[in-house]
Amino acid sequence: MLDFGRRSRSVDDKWNVFHGRPRSDQIAIPLSLVCIIYPFKKMVLGQSLQVPEVFRWALDVQHLWPYPDTIKSGRDAAHQWALQPEASHALGLLPPEERDSVLRFYHIRDSKLSLASQLLKHYAISHICNVPWSETIISRDERHKPCYLAREGADKQMEFNVSHHGTLVVLAGSADSKIQIGVDVVQIDPSKDLAKVRQVGWQSWVSTYEAVFSNKEVRDIISWEPPESLDGDDMYEAKLRHFYAHWCLKEAYVKMTGEALMAPWLQDMEFQNVQVPRAASETSTAETNREWGEVCCDVEIWRHGEQVTEVKMELQAFRDAYMIGTAISTLDASILPYKLLDLRRDVYLAAEAG
Repeated sequence: MLDFGRRSRSVDDKWNVFHGRPRSDQIAIPLSLVCIIYPFKKMVLGQSLQVPEVFRWALDVQHLWPYPDTIKSGRDAAHQWALQPEASHALGLLPPEERDSVLRFYHIRDSKLSLASQLLKHYAISHICNVPWSETIISRDERHKPCYLAREGADKQMEFNVSHHGTLVVLAGSADSKIQIGVDVVQIDPSKDLAKVRQVGWQSWVSTYEAVFSNKEVRDIISWEPPESLDGDDMYEAKLRHFYAHWCLKEAYVKMTGEALMAPWLQDMEFQNVQVPRAASETSTAETNREWGEVCCDVEIWRHGEQVTEVKMELQAFRDAYMIGTAISTLDASILPYKLLDLRRDVYLAAEAG
């Protein structure tokens, strides 16, 4: 198993303020000092000391809503899958237009991810806003991001953001509607990339994604070396994890803003000091949770040559193959640890109660 070596400081005892290189017009503030300044500033200004929270959930659909091998991918596959008892029950918890959206996919695996995404949104509205399941309505704000509005024309009561890849669906949200949130999950499967990397070389492979990254990021990704000596496929696996760490952070940040990966400023925004969170198998012991790996939150954000210091970001490893990036538009929010949900105990129970 690869050991990427670097261990970030605990996210429970510091703010995610980035202490980048001092510049002539800006002195970097140590994280330890920020922990003192922010609470003090709130007390001086007479602001409420209650810190808004960002909740984060994950749901693995790998073993959910099974179907027989006789159902193959195709135009009618999702509709055949929908007739299976477990899938039918879950789909019945959604309004008709959302069911239709779930069943439009060619591959059943995509329908399962879409179904889980919709269920998590309804669960968030019901559980966090104390709304009966039958009254949960998923709306869109002015940036077309999903949110909850109690009624048409009302102020937004909750923002949330969803991402899925592989078999994992994640949601991050907050009842503080002023907070903007972006989340992205990536499943790292080196077998899908290694063949192409061997064929064209690492530099050429990375360069195909240069539209997404700044020139400096491309150079950093190409030249990055793992902290321990590796060779062959092990070296490229480490480099791929570092590449996807960059990708995941950028996706989360862009989703927080409500823009797509074709945002005109995309190449003017870059991440520095990107660390690769160690996988769960590298950090867990018999006494610790084997699902969640390391959390890294010391990344620096630079946009148009200026350091962005009002955004809090984390990169979390999940099991051995996943990384989850979270971007929050304020330093004043507490980002709660991810919770792996149980479909029946959490989601179905809430649906049956309402």
